[in-house]
Amino acid sequence: MELRSSLSTPPSRHLSYGLNPLISLLKEYKLDPAPMLDASGIPPQALEDPTYELTPHQELNFTTAVIESINIPELGLMVGGRYHLSAYGLLGLAVMTSENLLSGMAVLYKNILMTWTYMQWNTTVRGDKAYVSLEKLRDLGGSYQYMVDRGLVASHTIFKEALGQDLPVFEVHLKQAKPTYAHVYSDYFKCPIHFNSSENYYAFDSKLLYHPLAQSEPETARIYSNQCAKICLQLARNSTFSDVVRNHILSSPREIFTLETIADRINMTARTVQRKLSAEGTSYKDILEDVRRNLAIEYLQSTTFTIEEIAVRLGYSDSSSFCHAYKRWTGVNPSDLRHREAETNDERNADGATPAQRRKA
Repeated sequence: MELRSSLSTPPSRHLSYGLNPLISLLKEYKLDPAPMLDASGIPPQALEDPTYELTPHQELNFTTAVIESINIPELGLMVGGRYHLSAYGLLGLAVMTSENLLSGMAVLYKNILMTWTYMQWNTTVRGDKAYVSLEKLRDLGGSYQYMVDRGLVASHTIFKEALGQDLPVFEVHLKQAKPTYAHVYSDYFKCPIHFNSSENYYAFDSKLLYHPLAQSEPETARIYSNQCAKICLQLARNSTFSDVVRNHILSSPREIFTLETIADRINMTARTVQRKLSAEGTSYKDILEDVRRNLAIEYLQSTTFTIEEIAVRLGYSDSSSFCHAYKRWTGVNPSDLRHREAETNDERNADGATPAQRRKA
């Protein structure tokens, strides 16, 4: 059995906030990132603009400059541990609510565009061992080993957080010759480390792939996964500011967001957010309503959650408020959609055809 991430060619751009873990580490070491950003052609405002897209040239030049300035060989291992599930927003929620680790990996790999990798991620099962391997998709120059180390630790961090327990590793294999920081691999993975290998990978007990995740909620995972697929389509094109606001709302759909809380999340004033959205012909209220309406329909059509449970998941204080909002959006009560879906399923089960198919016949 093998799972491969959906990228077969390197991404053309990454959103700039993927640099945040590296930027925060620089600041901890009292190093100013500004000269390195400038030398890489990244304007200072890029870090405050969630829509700013970095070209690989910009990102890799900056990463290489940091590696040279900070002079810590094990930097990739240090930064990889800062890519927690929570850093991935909606994708992190889709992974952690999946049924088991294997299904969580499938969601992650399918929506790999929502991460900041330049690697092909693979999970292979052979007998009682599962192998997670990384393979570069492009030349990474002086950032190559950093990206390998970051990816190995970030993936392990994501998977153990999803499990809600440790993910013991049997062995780690690396293409590079034994470096001066070899002991750091041992300290982190706590297993034999093999250098000069043909691949970069780590192995663990394959039974853990089928272990229920700590926050497993498959129906919710399916909703989140569907939304991730839509976001990946957006990322494959060019993201707009409206997309960024929408994605922040989707990353925590149970929270009751105001314009001010969203503005605070993306380091802007509420007035700036309103102005940017207005320039795209929309408003914060319109986006919030659209997100809630789309999620509500999907919950009603594809889950067995009660009206009360759906209301909570969409951030409403009670089911009555949700029902009023839903009727305003669609002209019908949420229970009406459920009844129609049930009737359609009953009729389909009776003769294998939908009512629309019968009308056409």
